[in-house]
Amino acid sequence: MGSDKDKSRSTTITPQSLSSGPTSGDGTATSNNPGDVAPSSNVNPGVLIVTLYEAKDLTIPAAQRPSSSTGDAPAPGHSRQLSKIFRTYAVLEFDKTQVVVSANSGVIDAPVFAGETTQFKFDVSREAELSVGIYMRNPGPRNGNEDIFLGSCKVTPSFEKPKQSQPRGGEWQQFTSGGGSVKIGLEYSRKNEEMNLQMSDFELITVVGKGSFGKVMQVKKRDTQRIYALKTIRKQHIISRSEVSHTMAERTVLAQINNPFIVPLKFSFQSKEKLYLVLAFVNGGELFHHLQRESTFEVNRARFYTAELLCALECLHGFNVIYRDLKPENILLDYTGHIALCDFGLCKLNMKEDDKTNTFCGTPEYLAPELLLDQGYTKTVDWWTLGVLLYEMLTGLPPFYDENTNEMYKKILHDPLQLPNDMDPDAKSLLIGLLDRDPSKRLGANGAAEIKSHKFFKSIDWQKLLQKKIQPTFRPNVMDAMDTRNFDPEFTQEVPTDSLVEGAVISNSVQGLFEGWSYNRPAQLNSEAPGSIRDTSRLK
Repeated sequence: MGSDKDKSRSTTITPQSLSSGPTSGDGTATSNNPGDVAPSSNVNPGVLIVTLYEAKDLTIPAAQRPSSSTGDAPAPGHSRQLSKIFRTYAVLEFDKTQVVVSANSGVIDAPVFAGETTQFKFDVSREAELSVGIYMRNPGPRNGNEDIFLGSCKVTPSFEKPKQSQPRGGEWQQFTSGGGSVKIGLEYSRKNEEMNLQMSDFELITVVGKGSFGKVMQVKKRDTQRIYALKTIRKQHIISRSEVSHTMAERTVLAQINNPFIVPLKFSFQSKEKLYLVLAFVNGGELFHHLQRESTFEVNRARFYTAELLCALECLHGFNVIYRDLKPENILLDYTGHIALCDFGLCKLNMKEDDKTNTFCGTPEYLAPELLLDQGYTKTVDWWTLGVLLYEMLTGLPPFYDENTNEMYKKILHDPLQLPNDMDPDAKSLLIGLLDRDPSKRLGANGAAEIKSHKFFKSIDWQKLLQKKIQPTFRPNVMDAMDTRNFDPEFTQEVPTDSLVEGAVISNSVQGLFEGWSYNRPAQLNSEAPGSIRDTSRLK
């Protein structure tokens, strides 16, 4: 089943990929009050310096306690003997940027890290919490499920200019999930100067993706040593394909949205020939990759991913944004197994509750009936695609899949929804609601809250989910931020270069289309510069 799906997987339909119809202006009833969306933060750019010292009183679940050489669970006194075998490590995460730190001494329940001899710098472009999670790496073959979660907490740094240096030695932070506590030090260094980034600020490491727009590379920022994904976009390509508005929309959404399940934009800058987006590097692989490998997900795992995606889509809708291209290929897994929604090139901005748009775009298997009927559509198309995604995770294929695209469209419009007899009853009920062909009757037509209250999600604590306090049952096989094993070798084997662009020079008047592209700090998004939320003229 997996191989057949892989061979015939459809590509995304963009407005410019159609043989007819306008290349801009999709009939949207845009808002007359574009100021509805506020900037996510007013924090000045800077660097957060984190010092990780030690942890104590960690509790290893009895069911997961490692065995001694005799096969018995180790007594507390034996933990020191096992410390060299069962290595404890921490995952530091700030604004979706993750760093893995292994303990260098101590015992299982009280690991010691490098402390002040090793400090970790995180680029700050907006307010965010620092998350600290402690895990124990199980020896032997890793399948993504063997590492043991011991505890975690979140700390809110102060982004005011420090009045005095922080005392040496850090402070103890009690875990809110799991048992124990961790000792960390935080220092915020504010940058008063403007950040005029350029390619020389980054070390190119590995190519991880390519497309007609350009390519995506794994890079290291030279001053902080953090790993990012750098997306390059050739200006001439998007100008010739009339995709300037969609590219600017992607940048605007990424800069504006602050959600734990959406890949954040860290920086953006440009040259005369290219646009650059610097994003958090999420290297656990596409959900599509994992679904291809496993064919289906068990219901609890599918519920977890659906719940996190529901929160991401709810956030976008709250900012009057329709996503329009939900599918496994646009969903990444991070190091700890949480989802990260990416690729916002088909987003539609300034869409209030009853506003409709008409652009025919998306992925054929996931297109909603009202989109196919060209009757105009609202935010509810995202709930249809969420239903299609859940169905595919549970069964291995989209509900109306056919290798013949035209036949598939007919099925989407007319065929009854077929639900396997052995499918979870609550999942069946949810799918019937999400895959209602009438968008006004579709579950979610009155907002995300009615989906959240469905009995399929009765086990979900939504507050804990948003705080990422619910631990994923699956963790990708990733060792650290440098790991690229979940990317296609076709890309990773290529030598990373910022290639020269040949051709006609782009005139100054055309360059003006990209004014306001550079992203230095969230407060800049208050302006009405092209590409900002307030600029509705080009985001059609």
